[in-house]
Amino acid sequence: MLNSEEIIAAIHGSYATGSKNGFQNVLTLLDKMHVALRTPIVHVAGTNGKGSTCAMLESVLRRAGYHTGLYTSPFLQAYQERIRLDGLPLDDARMVKYGNPLVQAAEEMRAEGAFVTPFEMGTALALAAFDGENCDIAIVEVGMGGRKDPTNIVHPILCAITAIGLDHMAYLGNTLEAIAGEKAGIIKDNTPVVCHPAKEGVRRVFAEAAEKHHAPLRQLSDDTILYAACDAHGATVSYRLSQEWQDVRLNLPGAHQIENAMSVLAMVEELRRQGWTIPDQAVYEGLASTVWPARLEWCGRILIDGAHNPQGVRALRNFVEEQLPNQRRVLLTGVLADKLQEDMLRDFCAIADDIVTVTPDNPRALDAQTYADALCQRGAHAQAAKSLEEGLTEAKRLAGDDAVIVAAGSLYFAGSLRTALGLAWR
Repeated sequence: MLNSEEIIAAIHGSYATGSKNGFQNVLTLLDKMHVALRTPIVHVAGTNGKGSTCAMLESVLRRAGYHTGLYTSPFLQAYQERIRLDGLPLDDARMVKYGNPLVQAAEEMRAEGAFVTPFEMGTALALAAFDGENCDIAIVEVGMGGRKDPTNIVHPILCAITAIGLDHMAYLGNTLEAIAGEKAGIIKDNTPVVCHPAKEGVRRVFAEAAEKHHAPLRQLSDDTILYAACDAHGATVSYRLSQEWQDVRLNLPGAHQIENAMSVLAMVEELRRQGWTIPDQAVYEGLASTVWPARLEWCGRILIDGAHNPQGVRALRNFVEEQLPNQRRVLLTGVLADKLQEDMLRDFCAIADDIVTVTPDNPRALDAQTYADALCQRGAHAQAAKSLEEGLTEAKRLAGDDAVIVAAGSLYFAGSLRTALGLAWR
């Protein structure tokens, strides 16, 4: 029998590139594992904010007394973070319990000539754990896109689509409308769907998809927000949805979380209509206690954020300019080569007075020197470090006693930094 580390190695050791048969592969894995897919699922897609939205909804449902499951990606520091039961990462005993049948099923499929990916295996593992642990409800985050994503085998009780932006364009299209069409692929027949505030073209895509599937559609807008006051550690907001939600405290910082929380409230109202018991107190307490690492996360004077695409980096820039306007800032950053865009470079240059670049521990990473050169060409004072540890030391030196270190550019980089800072993942 494989232990937890061996199971994770087996998952990572499976084929690393995309599968053209993702739906059937996950279904076959689950069939071989004798998983029945009985757990009620909330399925969440989007470019930005879907992880935070999932985390907030899970926190609310847990406060309401439900036994919850949560599946997200990627992980920051440990694979087990991706699969959570009642808010806690999958423990070693359950990893062994569900991971061994998974690895055996994948080996049988490969012997039969199938092409199984790590993400397909991770999705099957999560669904097996939710089923085996008799979760009352589980929130499943789409990996990429929606229409072709392996998670799209689920038959959810509710769908949600968060903010749409330009990311994964080689796979999803190079316009907001094209990307929205891929995200809308999670909409199922007669299944309610909640959509984040969006531009008119994106709203039209969602409306057409919902009409095609006879899916009750709730498209949100910013006029729902009655009052909002942000600070460096969260926000206090009042909303008018089906009911008024007064002075909701959000534990996740950033103005963008105000809209994510709006989606969560709309999802709560829809779940109530379906018969789920979710008291107001559970909603307020759940949103006020949500923890989602590396999303504008403070560690002393270091602000860690997983911003890795234009929309995310702009949200980070807005946050530091609004909440830290007179604060000297140093940026510690590492990015993936296929993610970096011109808008991101400009915003990174605006975030800090001094920039230190590092090379993330990822095959797709952009070399730190190449990155620093690109920033310097755009007027920044940037230097490359040979390692994360060296970069952190240099950023601290530049920061001295008065500056804030902003760390961003990639979730992989953010996870490595959390480990270097000694932050626990369990």
